[in-house]
Amino acid sequence: MKASYGGFEAKKSGGFIEYPPVGAYVAEIKNVRFVEGEGSSDYIEMMLDIIEGEYKNRYTEVYEDQKERFGDSVQFNGRFRLYPPKDGDDDWKKRAFEGNLWCVQESNPGYAWDWDEKKLKGKKVGINIREYKYKKEKDGATEIKVITEIGKFETVDDVRNGKCKPLKTRIQKGLDESAAEEPKFTPVEKSDVPEVPW
Repeated sequence: MKASYGGFEAKKSGGFIEYPPVGAYVAEIKNVRFVEGEGSSDYIEMMLDIIEGEYKNRYTEVYEDQKERFGDSVQFNGRFRLYPPKDGDDDWKKRAFEGNLWCVQESNPGYAWDWDEKKLKGKKVGINIREYKYKKEKDGATEIKVITEIGKFETVDDVRNGKCKPLKTRIQKGLDESAAEEPKFTPVEKSDVPEVPW
């Protein structure tokens, strides 16, 4: 047989690295940015990775694996957005913003939110991962997809003590909401996590 390409190297073909499953994990905020939108759509976007347990560094591992396979177009998916409320916004938006930041404060003694989002970098916080079910149009057909996402913050102590409640699956508008089943949680253990790119 004639060689069809240069640089051949026999090596094992590995499977894709999976995202962390539904559960509560101790994480670190690795990077932060403020994004100005239109109207009340400004948000603080945070990049996080898990720092304790079996799934430590998992978002970084997935990112690096996908970047190697697909190039620079891939995105880091361990992200979470906070939407700062404005005067006149609904109370639920204010409660969500304050509740998530309270978890950061409780997880980092001595830290208090002062409207400087850059100070969130390096802080520890618990993350509660849920499923998100949505529909995707492809080649004229509709596929139902399920992914995981960070649903909300928890305190580090609550994660470590197993006090976090599972979040229901988030369902895209228009899909059957009976699909929102109660997921099971994954336990965590302690360890470290390296820096990751934005």
